[in-house]
Amino acid sequence: MKSAYKKLCILAAFSIIIPTLSIQAQNYKKIIYDTYIGGDMDKWLVVINEMERTSKTNTKEQKQELISYYYGYIGHLIRNKNYDKAEIYIPKGEKLITEALKERLSNPTLHAYKASFIGFRITLNKLKAFTLESESSENLELALKSDPNNVQALVDKGNSLFHMPAIFGGNKIEGLKLLIKAMKIMEQAGKTDQNWFYLNLLTVIGKSYTKLDKLQEAKLIYEKTLRKEPNYKLVKEVLYPELLRKLK
Repeated sequence: MKSAYKKLCILAAFSIIIPTLSIQAQNYKKIIYDTYIGGDMDKWLVVINEMERTSKTNTKEQKQELISYYYGYIGHLIRNKNYDKAEIYIPKGEKLITEALKERLSNPTLHAYKASFIGFRITLNKLKAFTLESESSENLELALKSDPNNVQALVDKGNSLFHMPAIFGGNKIEGLKLLIKAMKIMEQAGKTDQNWFYLNLLTVIGKSYTKLDKLQEAKLIYEKTLRKEPNYKLVKEVLYPELLRKLK
């Protein structure tokens, strides 16, 4: 009798655990979004580790999803000067991009990601710019030639132009135009709800306006961002208050 009861308890436990794990696996995007707006990148890494550990990168869509998480996480590491850790994840992302391109050779988003990951390498070692910059540019141009409205390519091209020294072809105004174009494309396509990349793009635009001393434009962008996501910690607690102090 006790044995039968014990078996029933075990089965009941599994009936609870299995659906929970399934739901968790299906909600990576929600976890990533909540992590992004809360600024807790440790949970972001938990999702990456979970996807690496399980078979959640079997489909083309799953591979591209994980690549986007590598992209976001590495960007975070570099912004916080955690270069040693970035060097761990750059090869992981590049390996997955290579695998994905074998299945989708002409995919513009994957080529944009490839350009970005090369850019990450250049950021960590400026001496590599002489050998890698052309490969990065080729992949970015290939992406834009294939799809002039590809959001990932427009964002990466815009960032590149904005931050590159003018002597090497940088152009802050043209870079910002591309970022704004990417924003409008996402909005017209209805891809803005609970989308960390959209919030990130708005943030980049706001920062870009601020660097160009266009403070009123930056204010409008940050207010738009907070209307979309009132709990977005970076803008709510840091960037928007800083801007308001500058406007006083």
